[in-house]
Amino acid sequence: MELSNDLMKEYSKRFLLSRLRLLTENGFYGILLMHAKFAIDSNAETAYTDGEKIVFGTKFLGELTDSELDFVLMHEVLHIALKHCFRTNGRDEFLF
Repeated sequence: MELSNDLMKEYSKRFLLSRLRLLTENGFYGILLMHAKFAIDSNAETAYTDGEKIVFGTKFLGELTDSELDFVLMHEVLHIALKHCFRTNGRDEFLF
């Protein structure tokens, strides 16, 4: 799905406002998010992090309320801060 410039601006604004809300209401998470990068992946069903950026699926992001977006950002930024993406200890990334 191709994203229009208007939709990308709306998503960028939502990320910035969420970061600002968290900075004022939950400073710890807000500070962590000041260093986070955001991305959109139309193939993603929800949200994930690769350890460097927080990525949202377009449909998922469009359905989130502001408070839900804040929660998902706090959740994902902790994965980055705690380096969960790099702690596989030799396990395969996907075990099916």
